[in-house]
Amino acid sequence: MTDEIVDFDEYTDNYEELLEDQLSFFSSSRDYFSAYKVQLLKRSLDRTPKKILDFGCGIGLSLPHLLEAFQGSEIYGSDISLKSLESARQNYPKVTILDTLEESSESFDLIFLAGVIHHVPPRDRPLVMQQIQSLLTPGGEVCIFEHNPFNPITRRIVSNCPFDKGVVLVPKQELKRLMKAISIEPTKSEYCLFFPASLRALRAAERFLSWLPLGGQYFVMGKKSDE
Repeated sequence: MTDEIVDFDEYTDNYEELLEDQLSFFSSSRDYFSAYKVQLLKRSLDRTPKKILDFGCGIGLSLPHLLEAFQGSEIYGSDISLKSLESARQNYPKVTILDTLEESSESFDLIFLAGVIHHVPPRDRPLVMQQIQSLLTPGGEVCIFEHNPFNPITRRIVSNCPFDKGVVLVPKQELKRLMKAISIEPTKSEYCLFFPASLRALRAAERFLSWLPLGGQYFVMGKKSDE
């Protein structure tokens, strides 16, 4: 366990290779996971957001999928790694990259986070969630994907990942509590990523297993009050 935040600038140049190696149990392509999450996100929404923020976008693995899935939306990206943001800016010129969110005048109808909160030290998580809440429009939604700490394969992958060293995983119920503490009401939550690459033919059945706390990851969606 550590209270230090990983310096992702150190991993920008080989982040994709490291990620692909760590996640090879579930898929031979790291792109599978980014597309998978955005597809789940889109399926879970009942409206098309005008402005979407990929909070903690890193080098932008989710950005091409957000651009494809939400062609009528404005897509933004932010991260604490400026080197990662420079890579995202070069690769995805249609995305508005925000170097900082401090005192930002922007607000968003949807904020998307994929594997971000477990990198935040537990003591700082309420502050990050408060920042997210402040960036949402009234009635805006947040969708957070995280590793499932109850899945032994996930725990093994995380323990062997260089940029996950010392992180504290976030149980789904804890994430819901963090949302409720800042007046974001959880509206939907599901477990996902049940089957490895060798059983990819069974992945169509995953939506029927979303209640089962054995998926490799989970997501929670929440909505800010309209007031």
